[in-house]
Amino acid sequence: MGYGAAELGITAVEILLQVYLLKFYNVVVGLDEVYTGLALAIAIVWDAVSDPLMGALSDRTRSPRGRRRVYLIPGAIALAVSFALVYNPPAMDSQLYKFLYLLFSYLLVNTAMTVLGVPHMALGGDLTFDRDERTEVYGARLLFGTVGLLVGTVLPIAILSGLGSESAENIERSRNLASLYLAIPIVLTALLSYWSTAGHERPPAAADAVALKPGVFFRSLGSVLLNPYFLPLIIAFFIASVGRALNAAIALYYYEYRLELPESEVGLKVLLPFFGFIILSIPIWIWISKHFGKKWPAFVGIAGLGAMTFVSYPLFPAGDTTGPLIAALIGGLLGGALSLLDSLVADMVDYDELKTRQNREGLYFGAWRMGTKMARAFGILVTALALAAIGFDQAAPEQSDEAIFGLGVLFGPVVGSFFILGALIFTLMPLTDARHRRIQALLRRRGDRE
Repeated sequence: MGYGAAELGITAVEILLQVYLLKFYNVVVGLDEVYTGLALAIAIVWDAVSDPLMGALSDRTRSPRGRRRVYLIPGAIALAVSFALVYNPPAMDSQLYKFLYLLFSYLLVNTAMTVLGVPHMALGGDLTFDRDERTEVYGARLLFGTVGLLVGTVLPIAILSGLGSESAENIERSRNLASLYLAIPIVLTALLSYWSTAGHERPPAAADAVALKPGVFFRSLGSVLLNPYFLPLIIAFFIASVGRALNAAIALYYYEYRLELPESEVGLKVLLPFFGFIILSIPIWIWISKHFGKKWPAFVGIAGLGAMTFVSYPLFPAGDTTGPLIAALIGGLLGGALSLLDSLVADMVDYDELKTRQNREGLYFGAWRMGTKMARAFGILVTALALAAIGFDQAAPEQSDEAIFGLGVLFGPVVGSFFILGALIFTLMPLTDARHRRIQALLRRRGDRE
């Protein structure tokens, strides 16, 4: 639980960026949606490229404070400062200046997120060799991440409710204050993870001391991405993550313009129950994985989430929260299956270690986060282009029927299709539970693990 704590601050920042940033700069700051999407996509692509580099660096770090833990505190401080910058822009009239400010500040946020997030994620794989304990470790991480989702989503809504009306000025002020208030939990949760994992991090293997030269790095990254167990998993995860990014970016547009619901009502009656049911479902999915393995339960959860999204969201009538609430409850129960995917990455590192005698959790989880960020960049860019394609006009007080219908299609069948396709590709992943137990037995016999 102490290890998972840092994910609260990380995920709170991520959800505030995913859900609110596009609309904040598009509608409140007044930056054209294409320029907004371009700035966000460029920054996220940089973030994606830097993830495996940071992972490889943490693999090779030698420090009395651990090779992963040493990055948690400076990463958290940098994240708190840069996050405040991105949501507190100065007054600007020029579209160019707005574009450059968003690009620069978002690059800083993503760099800080990499320094904190990649070593923290890889640290979970270093804490235990037991496959079921790994599921519990990453389940704790998802639990705190879900609390972070709740905090990042509800905090600006709560501030906005306290300010009164949902005017443009109050919306801007709520985002400004939320970014400042989150600075404390970002740093404190990272400190908690740093302190609680002291003495528990697995020391690096002798073979991990290879110098981080460009040629070595790219060869290592290539071998990770071509790992026959990892490749289908990361492709499936990328596709599903595009759907998740599209879902997060379009959510406020869908609820405000398609369902005509105020932010406060959406937060309390839809998002709060959704995150609550994810938290409740995590122990259930951990129990299921212990009795039925990780692969097929994860498939059922992701495919079911996609099918529900595909069918339900275009059908909900405006002004009614009953349908979205039921969808949120079902989606929350199915969404807990995502806790199984991170532990699967750690399991695949065992296969890599059997072949290479190196412990490369950092590089694997860096590549994993790279897939997440590339998917988010693609999803945000698709969202920006889709909003323009359906005729959405941020300056108009009311949207056209075509734009409203398009929001329903984007939030339902389009997002759901990404989840379903990702789940189908996931079935090609060949790491079965029996095969993984055999790999771990060989590692124990060789003396690499206890």
